[in-house]
Amino acid sequence: MTCPGCGRAAASSRPTCLYCGAPLPGRPQGGLEAPPPAPPPAPVADRAMVVLDLREVDADRLADALGLAPYEARQRATTGGYQLHRALPAREAEAEAARLLAAGLVAIVVPAGEAAERGRPVLVHGGGREPEALALLTAEGPLVLRGPDVFLVVRGPITREYQPGTEVRRVRTATLEGGHRLHLHRRSSPRPLEVDPLAFDFGEEPLTSLSSLLTVLEWIAALAPEAPADDGFRRLTPALGPSAGSLGGRLAAASVLEASRVAGPRDGPQPLDNVGQFRAYSAWRAAVELRGRG
Repeated sequence: MTCPGCGRAAASSRPTCLYCGAPLPGRPQGGLEAPPPAPPPAPVADRAMVVLDLREVDADRLADALGLAPYEARQRATTGGYQLHRALPAREAEAEAARLLAAGLVAIVVPAGEAAERGRPVLVHGGGREPEALALLTAEGPLVLRGPDVFLVVRGPITREYQPGTEVRRVRTATLEGGHRLHLHRRSSPRPLEVDPLAFDFGEEPLTSLSSLLTVLEWIAALAPEAPADDGFRRLTPALGPSAGSLGGRLAAASVLEASRVAGPRDGPQPLDNVGQFRAYSAWRAAVELRGRG
């Protein structure tokens, strides 16, 4: 626009001309035009996740239903198991599940609220074996876990990396050790028990030639031999976020000291891991298991 006083080019965002001070048309003289009021926030719809049961699926039918290339459909059919399809508003999730059912696939709808509750694990610091039970020390106090209470075991590898800083002053060769997480889903509570084998304090248990992971897996297999074990998380590409930290225990304390020595000051590179991704996977997987049994 041009100034009506001096004819020079004027910025449309200014109330007056920069050169002669004349008021510009369409603008109040007292200042900038007030922005329109923001619309009220839209109500947050209930959401749900659609999970596909691909344990027995025809690749051609899968390709037609999801619009996949034949090769990708064969890959997903070969992988099989339960696979997260989409997260949608609740009504759209039900409609999508109905569409997939009509196309010959099996789809399960998991409400997001249920998955969120199952994604808040009770952290286990350590424990030992008792006759037909495990005596565990959790972040919420002692707990005796018996085999019939366990309906699903979910395990997965954990990736840990340093987040690079904005300034790289030297080449960093130190890396963070990965690990595993185990979730023991219980009938008595929607919240699973989360075990970090590297941070598990075995107390007075006699040492064996097995690693901490294999020792914990051996305990669980003896405790709940009928509970299915899911390790499908290992097939997912790691999605890293701020580190969830360690759970405690003697091994964990040593790892924390080592990480502090390597990382240096607090404003240095921060550790990242995919524990949050594992918890989300385990949550909907447990909900699907209960629906399958039902």
